[in-house]
Amino acid sequence: MSPTAMPPNFAAALTKVSLVGQNKTAVVVGGTLGIGAAVARLLAKLGCKRIIILGRDENRGTAMLETMKKLAPADSRLEVAFVWGDLSDTKGMRAAALALREAAGPAGIDYLIMTQNGVPKGFLVPNADGHDTGFAIQALSRVALSYLLTKQGGLAPNAILMSIANQGNSLDDLSVDDLSLKVRAAAGESQTALFMNQSKRDSTVLDSFIEEFNTRYPAYRFFHLWPGLVNTENFTYDEVPGYIKYMMWLGMQLIGTTPDKYAPLPVYVHATQTLGSGMYFDYKLNPGKLGKWAGDVKNRKALWPVLMEIIGEGGSE
Repeated sequence: MSPTAMPPNFAAALTKVSLVGQNKTAVVVGGTLGIGAAVARLLAKLGCKRIIILGRDENRGTAMLETMKKLAPADSRLEVAFVWGDLSDTKGMRAAALALREAAGPAGIDYLIMTQNGVPKGFLVPNADGHDTGFAIQALSRVALSYLLTKQGGLAPNAILMSIANQGNSLDDLSVDDLSLKVRAAAGESQTALFMNQSKRDSTVLDSFIEEFNTRYPAYRFFHLWPGLVNTENFTYDEVPGYIKYMMWLGMQLIGTTPDKYAPLPVYVHATQTLGSGMYFDYKLNPGKLGKWAGDVKNRKALWPVLMEIIGEGGSE
């Protein structure tokens, strides 16, 4: 099926799909709430063999395991596991990658689905490494988990990686020496402007990394999906500055959806693998494009070693 021949209803299309007997192992990062939890529930319902969720709330994690067991077809013999992880700094990211690799075992991870959310705030909240915490969770943790699981043998042959996050935007004047945007903040950029630039920065860095990853590691496929506006359990307008909160409210009314209504789209990618050669998609799985900054190969080449240094892999390549 080509990218122009998508089914009009992904949920309906998945009623004809079964993962029973395929022995797939899925890892859902951020799988205790929101999109991640909805994706995990749907994978269980379709008969995925093993589902590992990573999150910070052990109680919610335990509840999710029980929910997935109830949803799974009896013949799938579902195996579930919860891995605790804090992705707010490099130490936590590296510990999480190791824990996920150990939980998956020698067979490796077939589906790595990253839904963790580091919301821009329009101001900086430094983490233990000195980077903005939201940026660390939203972007750097996706870089770290993808790269570390690849290099340390955590992925199964032909694994599919997926980032569900802001895609296609560009911070055209991004400097690889100021990824946390400290210079802008110190210069007195307004909260609203910094909020917008943080969002563009996250998209720029993730698109650039994913494009470079797909070039360096063609044995795997790495997709970047923009989910649009999804009304998750912890979604709030309170932290959105200025007029942007009203724009988001209006957008939620017009194109907003729920985690369970959105989940069939990323699950469809994993279960059917019928998206042609595209790697970037919008909230309806229409093909997306790289932004201006990420579309420049020189920028991507300059960014890669900086990201490797941040995640503790400087000099690896």
